[in-house]
Parts: sequence; structure tokens; C-alpha cells
Amino acid sequence: MNIKTFDLNLLKVFAAIYKERNVSRAALAVGLSQPAVSNALQRLRRTCNDPLFVRVTGGVMPTALAEELAAPVEQAMLRLEQAFENRLGFDPRYAERRFRLLTSDVGERTLLPLLMRKLAAEAPGVCIEAAQIPHEQYRDVLQDGRADLAIGHLDFLKSGFHQQHLFDDSYCCVASKRHPRFRDRISLADFVAAQHVSVVSGNADGQVERELARLRLRRSISLQVTHYHTAVEVVASSTLIATIPRQALKETKGIRAFAMPLNLQTADVRQFWHRRMHHNPAHRWLRGLLFNLLGSA
Repeated sequence: MNIKTFDLNLLKVFAAIYKERNVSRAALAVGLSQPAVSNALQRLRRTCNDPLFVRVTGGVMPTALAEELAAPVEQAMLRLEQAFENRLGFDPRYAERRFRLLTSDVGERTLLPLLMRKLAAEAPGVCIEAAQIPHEQYRDVLQDGRADLAIGHLDFLKSGFHQQHLFDDSYCCVASKRHPRFRDRISLADFVAAQHVSVVSGNADGQVERELARLRLRRSISLQVTHYHTAVEVVASSTLIATIPRQALKETKGIRAFAMPLNLQTADVRQFWHRRMHHNPAHRWLRGLLFNLLGSA
């Protein structure tokens, strides 16, 4: 392939088809007609000497070569976008930009309603993609540009990344309002004797286990889930209890919150970003917006 004659617009089409897995949706995403996107795909196939995407029920599936090309293409497009932003600046009123945020289900519920209302008024062309991925992937995804920001109580990112404190959140113990035993408080003995919902993707349970181990105590876990709000829903209709961030209590019915009978650290909620994005105008604008929105959360 001669890169001097290659049409770089085809990369945008490739990225859209790869993400959408559907030619019609890809056409909508890039603002082209479906025939134009189909034509671009044919040109890509001739250039790469590979089908790239094969038909399946409801859309298309990438070939092995398309999977191999996807990450380099995405990174190249991000770098081009960042280069132009660094040179030309960023005006949120007219910008068409997508930001990808890594956060928890509690983070999404706390942040997204506030953020989307603000964007609708001040930056209608800015889109947000919120993603929940395993914590062990955060570092690589931020480093290679697949995400713009990580938001949460993420001690494992406190070295090697720029960061900004947003707010502090405390933990509480929750039980159903109809629970037969718990009305005013939950003692340590009550806590240990109860059946628990454990949220394996959060920070609360790790602290609980460490503190119980220090006291040489154990608790009984009846259910493990991946999201705090799932835990809350289960607790509301059962005799199980759970340890959750207070932010997860917003607009939640059917449960009662109790002070923790254990000494848990406050959750230091921060936003984290890679040094490559530190001076990017669009990135700086987003970080400032999030700080203003969440600084009083």
C-alpha cells in the first residue's frame, strides 16, 4: 500500500464499522449515506486485499486482519484529533468530540445526569462514552489513549498519572426498611452475624475484609455481584445487608442506611489522566467541567 495515495477518510469509515458492527449505523455515525460507506468499504477491501468485515445476522463481523488493525487505527485517529486541538484550540460550543470515561456504576449515576445536562446547554456536539472495565485494565487503557479519564477511588493509579481530587465519599451499611432486626443501628456483632451481599468490583469490600481480618473476625457472604446498585436492589427486598458508598444511596427507596460498625477509610474520589493529555485544550476543558460539577457532589 502506498501511504502517499491512501485516502485517510477511509480510516474514519473503518473505525465506525468496527465499532458499530453494522454498515447502516456506521453511515449515521460518520454522516454519510449507506452507499457511500459501502463504497468506502470496498476501497478498503481492495487496498488491504482482505474482506475486513463479513456479513452475519444483524450486521457484520471483523476479520482477523480488521481486529489487528483496529487498535492502531483508533490510536492514529486520536493522535490526529489531539494534534489539531493542540494547534487550533477547543471551542465547546462548536466542537464535535467524543470522550471516553472509565468509572463505576455509582460514578455513572452520580456524574452522567449532571454532565449530560451541562453538555446539552454548552457543548451539544460533545458525546460521552462511559465504560466499566476491570481495574487491572485501567492503566493500559489510559496510557494508549483508549480512554480519556478514569474517575473513582483508584489508589492503584496514584503513581504515574496526573490526578485531581473531586470529592470525598464515605461508606455505610444498608439493610431493608422491612428488615426484622435492624432499626436504629447495626453493631459489630450484628454485622458479622448477618448475611452479606459483596460487590466484587468496588473498594468497600476490600476494606471490610481487611478490617475484619485485623479484628480476627469473619462474615458470611451469600451473594457476590459486580455493581453497587444491584446490591442495593437485592438488599431492599431481602434480609441481606451490604456495604456501599453513600453516593449509591441517591434516589434509592426501600432501604435504610446505618453507620458502619467498622473503621473504614473515606473514599477519595479523583479524576486521573495520562500525561500525554495534560495540556490538550479539549481535555483541560472536560477536566475543568467535571471538577466544577462534582466538586460539591
